[in-house]
Amino acid sequence: MKSACIVVFALLADAAFGQYHLYWGDMHGHSALSDGKGSPDDYFTHARDVARLDFAILTDHDFGNGRPEWHLPTNNWTLIQETADGFTVPGRFVAVGGYEWTSQEKYWSGLTNGPSERLFPGLPRHYNHKNVYFPSRVDYLFSAKDPAYHTPDRLAVAVLKHGGLIHNDHPDAAEAGRDQFDYAPAHAAVIANSEIYPDTILYQGKSFPVRGEETLRAFLNRGGRTGFVAGTDSHEGKPAARTAVLARALTRAAIFDALRHRRNYAINHTRIGLDFRINGHFMGEEIELTGKPRIAVEVKGTAPIEEIVIVRNGEVIQSRRPRKPKAAFTYVDRAFAGPSYYYVRVIQTDTDPHGNHSHAWSSPIWVRPNR
Repeated sequence: MKSACIVVFALLADAAFGQYHLYWGDMHGHSALSDGKGSPDDYFTHARDVARLDFAILTDHDFGNGRPEWHLPTNNWTLIQETADGFTVPGRFVAVGGYEWTSQEKYWSGLTNGPSERLFPGLPRHYNHKNVYFPSRVDYLFSAKDPAYHTPDRLAVAVLKHGGLIHNDHPDAAEAGRDQFDYAPAHAAVIANSEIYPDTILYQGKSFPVRGEETLRAFLNRGGRTGFVAGTDSHEGKPAARTAVLARALTRAAIFDALRHRRNYAINHTRIGLDFRINGHFMGEEIELTGKPRIAVEVKGTAPIEEIVIVRNGEVIQSRRPRKPKAAFTYVDRAFAGPSYYYVRVIQTDTDPHGNHSHAWSSPIWVRPNR
């Protein structure tokens, strides 16, 4: 049996929070049930036995955009959930059934730059896509083409009733993502996380300014609440480690608890160990403080660390260049004066096959002064 990857977080240990374990997973991937390759069985087998993940979520599209048009039928949705249940062995591997809520501008009648499906009246909304997943069986998915669930708010209400979670897929800095964060602040409790990636991505020798981290910073700067996750979005049936969660056990309930409370962080290549706390509080928390925030960072990298930065309210307030695989430090933010969010970004010297440096991003911690 594969032993779970466990990291004991000793830095600033606080008995009130107990001890978490670090588990690795992939939050976004597809099979041949939508526009990917292989079966759900193949997907979870690769996740468990090849990628050696602790958990994986399969997120086939609810509707397809190619021709002919297609949708995920009830029997395939049932198959995804049955396969996930069959692969889940607490303490060894957790499989989760989910889907990609595939909102498209063409669903609105007011589309002027192409054929509209005219499902909803008015000008197009640019909600982007969102991954939806559940801790237990749900009869059928809540589709982006169904008027009952075609907005993020309506989707969140339905998903919350079943104990599920949502995250924002591949945030888009362009027009296609204009309305991606257009949901009530109260629904951030169920739309808990967002995928994050570097602002510039290299692919096959070309550079693409995707503004991934910048887009999420802008949302946070407007008062938004989101943690950071990542996924391969694999269409080859080959999930890989992209999200780490701090959970009490390797069970589906514990993984959902970690994601719900944003005790998670994202990477884009190698498995960087990252512990980030403020006055002993973990990433994802919202806290009140008397005095100044004492920030503790510990990184256990896989290659020399190029840079570690602490970001407060969109601005870098501290930067370190360790030039070695491990680093730990504390920093007191004496300029703290009001409600703020903080997160940590790590960049290593190693690169993926396209030349992208390995990154890690902690979920934010939100801090307000106790008056």
